Amino acid sequence: MTPEQIEAALEAGIITPDQARAMRAKTPVSDNDAVIGNEDDMRFVRSFSDVFIAIGIGLFALGLSAMSTLMGGGLYYVGSAILMALMAEYFGKRKRQHLPTLITAMAFLIFSQLGFAVVLPDLGISSDIAVALTVFAAMMIFYLRVRLPFCMALIALSLLYVFFVLLARGAPDLMGSHFGWVLFFAGLVIFAVALWYDTRDKHRTTRFADNAFWLHLTAAPLLVHGLVAEFVTLKSDKLFNLVPVVTLDQTDAGLILGIVLIIGLLALAINRRALLVSSLGYAGFAIGYLMKDTGLGFGKVVAITLLLLGGGIIFLGAGWHLARNALIKILPKLPIFPPPYDPDYKPGSQG
Repeated sequence: MTPEQIEAALEAGIITPDQARAMRAKTPVSDNDAVIGNEDDMRFVRSFSDVFIAIGIGLFALGLSAMSTLMGGGLYYVGSAILMALMAEYFGKRKRQHLPTLITAMAFLIFSQLGFAVVLPDLGISSDIAVALTVFAAMMIFYLRVRLPFCMALIALSLLYVFFVLLARGAPDLMGSHFGWVLFFAGLVIFAVALWYDTRDKHRTTRFADNAFWLHLTAAPLLVHGLVAEFVTLKSDKLFNLVPVVTLDQTDAGLILGIVLIIGLLALAINRRALLVSSLGYAGFAIGYLMKDTGLGFGKVVAITLLLLGGGIIFLGAGWHLARNALIKILPKLPIFPPPYDPDYKPGSQG
């Protein structure tokens, strides 16, 4: 059977997910297929129909938000959240369309927060902690219904909401003076959970790997931004005397590149490109400021920055497995470091 036929049989309920995985493992790869590894496989969009429906859901959610605001919010936001949950029942639980369900899940989380923040105080429950816990509970119920991996990221965000509310109530000075460390700690916890999922599926073939992917994607910006907020001094200036922006000196730009390098090596070691993506904006920002005093014009600096950043990503992406193989030779043999990529690996086999 072709991959398309296997997917159709799985969607129709003719075969089980375990049977589908076994059949995919036996499906031959043609000489024209590029074998680059199955890690960070999002299993996200099956056809343009998913994209088309996702666009519609996004527009519909924006319309619901505007209408709920015009009607006074509160219960109307809760009603919008319920409507998003019903749509997820169809697109997520029944059709298993990931991208459309992701849009409904994000809208559900936002509508829940906006609605409960008004409804609970109207019911005499004025605690912001109660609102945060209710939003988290709602997101957990949503996940238990649809059970799609990207919900892990939204559960993590709802838990972050609870954490920040508790911290703001119990240690407001810490939130104000060391917010960068707070972000870094939160990202570290999410990153640890993602690693736990990764250790349960080192070859990235099951839902554990999908769960880990979304958690890594959530943890990465918290880790990077937390470190930058604590160690880098941001100033306000005019970039090349043209555009008012946040600016860096040479030392801080070098420090940011050092942070990005450490994140990149960590991403390579644990075989997770998703961990590196959130660092790219900071990397480009730092490269631009390191080149600012070279005497080149604004346009040339931007062009060279994009060339260096894009070329580095292409080089690393194309040689990812070669670089990993070299790196893991000098790393200790820990469960968090997956083995080298094996194109002949079959799910269920040893190793």
